[in-house]
Amino acid sequence: MIAEVVAIGDELLHGSLLDSNSSHIAGELERIGCVVGRFTVVGDEPDDLRAALADACRRADVVVATGGLGPTLDDRTRDVAAALGGQPLRFDERSWQQILAWFERHGRSVPASNRRQAELPAAASALPNAVGTAPGFRLTVHDAELFVLPGVPREMAVMLRDHVLPAVTALGGLTPTVQHCLRVLGPSEALLGERLGDYMHPGRNPAVGVTAAGGLLTVRIVARSASVAGARALCAETAAELRPLLGDWLLAEGDAELPELVLDRLRQSGTTIAFAESCTGGLCAARLTDVAGSSAALLGGVVAYSNAAKERLLGVPRRLLDQHGAVSEPVAQAMATGGRDRFGADLAVATTGIAGPGGGSAHKPVGTVCFALARDGGSKAWTVQIPALGRAFVRDRAVFEVWRALLTEPKGV
Repeated sequence: MIAEVVAIGDELLHGSLLDSNSSHIAGELERIGCVVGRFTVVGDEPDDLRAALADACRRADVVVATGGLGPTLDDRTRDVAAALGGQPLRFDERSWQQILAWFERHGRSVPASNRRQAELPAAASALPNAVGTAPGFRLTVHDAELFVLPGVPREMAVMLRDHVLPAVTALGGLTPTVQHCLRVLGPSEALLGERLGDYMHPGRNPAVGVTAAGGLLTVRIVARSASVAGARALCAETAAELRPLLGDWLLAEGDAELPELVLDRLRQSGTTIAFAESCTGGLCAARLTDVAGSSAALLGGVVAYSNAAKERLLGVPRRLLDQHGAVSEPVAQAMATGGRDRFGADLAVATTGIAGPGGGSAHKPVGTVCFALARDGGSKAWTVQIPALGRAFVRDRAVFEVWRALLTEPKGV
């Protein structure tokens, strides 16, 4: 079973909106054993849209398209899909009643233009939208099953789960697919690729690939087999061969993101945490609070960017700032200790560094970041020289270094 994903909208081509839908759809389709062969991004121009949908439906067994189902005149997906199938639009009364009910639930008047959202290709089956106004639809085009969903990510995700995945599963022809992720911190992507080169040849099963994000590398092992158990066994076999090659670079395994793993470890040990952040500007606390249930462990955080803020909010002695500078291990230790004391946390982590592009020196170049961890019984500090690949990279990599410390800290966490 081969699938393609088509993301629709001028805003995607103009760069004003990021296409996050395609990756989510691909991941969910792969999870049920449907192989995704291609992504296409296309604007709202009817001829371009028609060609993109037609080509996808000729190549694939399943096509999932998102976008262009709104109430305005530039939302043309329903019209193009109807023309592609050689059929007129029909007004779907049931979809219209669901749209009216949505407006009533939210206490809003119904614009006349919303009637367009109840128009579907004559032969299409409506896909109800439980969290928005735009119904989707399912239509057969060139022997492919075309599923058209709204472009709003929240609406798309619910409709994919409730309607598309069950329908694709029922079609059969799926290949059980399992993936296993190894999270790696330390080497460059090129160095890691050289280390794992023997496992990355085209056509290998399991396939092994490397992706990079903010300095964190993910080695993704994807196996296909006649059964889920067989695919899992293939993944496990390759992972066992890769671990010795990764050594200390290996930070974590599995699909969970690092903040989730950190929070799980904190909760399981009953450890509370606080952050004292300078160069990371609150990113550590923010990314931990992205995880539901973070209040069970996270007590709070301080963004102390200036020296005055470090003194006033965290109690960093002026003599340390004058003697060692803000970017130094003694100051990081004082920040962590001050953060722990002020929040009454079991554990506090501090970051202070030079994210760039300016501010560096021969002694402390851009990318120098000092970290500290304070807990009952004392504190420790360390320095990491992060490659100066841009301000965002340095800050993201610093957050990953914090996760590394919390996941490898032997006491308590």
